[in-house]
Amino acid sequence: MKEGNAKRQSVVWVFISGGVLIAAAIMALYTPWLRICDVREVVISGNQHATAAELVALSQLHRGQTIFSVPAGLVRRRVEQHPWVKHASVRRVFPHTIQLVIEERQVIAWSQHPSENSRVAIAEGGVIVGKDEAVSSSLKLVGAAFSGWGSGDVLLNLQVVELLVALQSNLCELVVRSVDVTNLRSIELILANDVRVQLGDIVHILDRLAALEVLCREIEIERYELIDIRFGGEATLVPRKAVRR
Repeated sequence: MKEGNAKRQSVVWVFISGGVLIAAAIMALYTPWLRICDVREVVISGNQHATAAELVALSQLHRGQTIFSVPAGLVRRRVEQHPWVKHASVRRVFPHTIQLVIEERQVIAWSQHPSENSRVAIAEGGVIVGKDEAVSSSLKLVGAAFSGWGSGDVLLNLQVVELLVALQSNLCELVVRSVDVTNLRSIELILANDVRVQLGDIVHILDRLAALEVLCREIEIERYELIDIRFGGEATLVPRKAVRR
């Protein structure tokens, strides 16, 4: 009998202890006046262009929350609405800190504003991240369609985005000054020394860039004023005219 009573008492104590822990957790989560693991500090790292004030405002983090009740996935999605933010992660640092780790987009091209005397910076994902002071790429994009011309607006054609990303690679060390996508069936590059490269339809653009990379290993690109690889197979090369002295 004594052994049975002891077992029942042990079970009762287990339930009581479990109940106390659950109650404490509920109080910590949902009782704002109980300052146990409440949010007192938001630490942001990795940001260079997006300001801490902007990121905290987007996150909607505030005093009175506990770090347990912070919805990390929702906070991450809110912060990633900032044009500069490519990826964000949310970390709980006990007892009172939320850390936001930011990975910002890299600028990959710029484009001329159609009605203002200014340039807009285009970053990874085809997102406009700012104007003149944000431009850090020498590659000019001509003739592209955007959802708008403000920060956060985007390139409408994903294949144009892929083209810009591809041009960031070390394309046989060629210096690409501009890419014209006004006619998506006849893409044209302007290289250093004003060399024109006709790539053709954007549907085949990656194949054409691969062909250009092979070609530039076989010839001296700067000796030509026009290189036409629109149709695959052999390239059509137009040499520069000799300058008479």
